[in-house]
Amino acid sequence: MVKPRAALDGLKVCEHGGKLEGNKKSRIIDFSVNLNPYGPPDFVSNAIQEAVKEIAVYPDTECRTLREQIAEKFGCEKREVLVGAGVSELIQLVALSFVKNRVLMPKHTYGEYEIATKMLGAQIKRVEMPALKINPELIVEAMKKDDVVFLCNPNNPTGQYLDKNEIEQILEAAERVDALVVIDEAYVDFVMDVFPTHKFSTHNMIILRSLTKSFAIPGVRVGYAISSEAIITELEKIKVPWSVSVCAQKVGAAVIGTDGDKFLAETRARIERSKDTIEKSLDVHTDANFYILEVGDAREVKKKLFEYGIQVRDCTSFGLPTHIRFSVRKDEENDLLMHHLKSFLNFSDN
Repeated sequence: MVKPRAALDGLKVCEHGGKLEGNKKSRIIDFSVNLNPYGPPDFVSNAIQEAVKEIAVYPDTECRTLREQIAEKFGCEKREVLVGAGVSELIQLVALSFVKNRVLMPKHTYGEYEIATKMLGAQIKRVEMPALKINPELIVEAMKKDDVVFLCNPNNPTGQYLDKNEIEQILEAAERVDALVVIDEAYVDFVMDVFPTHKFSTHNMIILRSLTKSFAIPGVRVGYAISSEAIITELEKIKVPWSVSVCAQKVGAAVIGTDGDKFLAETRARIERSKDTIEKSLDVHTDANFYILEVGDAREVKKKLFEYGIQVRDCTSFGLPTHIRFSVRKDEENDLLMHHLKSFLNFSDN
């Protein structure tokens, strides 16, 4: 057998939530995926029906219609937008285009950044997170020339959202040392009082966004990057042709407009009300639509919950073997999870 590149030695497939098999899917309440519990919206079905009419032709590899809609929504140029098959593809493109020697990332964050870095044989510098918080000062101190800095905002799995001043501090440092900051906003649609990251005027930043979580369409792989024209041009050079299907482009176009905005506003308000109940009950906090909770032995608690038809995310792969992560679902489902967690962990009502 031909040996793979040395950079792949010891590399493992990244862990993700949502791993349910066969008929178990219909019997399990899945808190391990951070999807909008009220999606997908009804109008997505119409977009899929439209896509069926075009499956006999190649998709537009440039995704021109969707790029134009995204550019209009954010007040930028179409040349500053790139559509990909989810944020996962875009992370790979960023790594292939810009990772040289080293990548900077918080100690506990999304696992695909590590995979993209290691497959290139680059070094990873993990920045400590005191009290499980991202500290911008520590990132600035660690940053060097040519670094690629991956920031998930809000961070997965901890749910922390870095505000405008904190991101500005990091971007100013990146400009001083000539590093690249990649801000993954996959869950930003669930955050209240967000600031417009795309308004920062810098050539040292790439914004990545997903439509999967916001509209509960994980079966449709579509996401986008916003950056300078020069950076987008480099990413385009190595993007796989036709990676974004006709269906993904049609659905993306449907959710990026006013109907999608209305759906998000309505469901975000419902999720916020549910969060208030969860936070009072379990004494937890998040800026996103998911929580981490210290439970002692995460694998054991996950196993116990599964026996009651509930799946949560064991955070061992994030470097947090004593924590589980769970998303916000509908109220009756949240109540069931909290009931069992309190039973296992001897919580008392506040």
